[in-house]
Amino acid sequence: MDVVVSIVVTLVTTQKPQEELRGLVYGLSDVTIEDDALAGDAKWYRSPVLLGTGALVLAAVMYGVIL
Repeated sequence: MDVVVSIVVTLVTTQKPQEELRGLVYGLSDVTIEDDALAGDAKWYRSPVLLGTGALVLAAVMYGVIL
């Protein structure tokens, strides 16, 4: 039912102009590394590697508790 409703809504609605989507859609972004607010930010809590490792360790601990 969800697929049918999605198709009908897509066919009935009009597309938004690209100017309205700029900044919201990844493919239409004008942001460069120099413009990025987080470029050069080396805070530990913004490190994807550290956060991903922490999430994996936490998940392993939780699964260990359940087993």
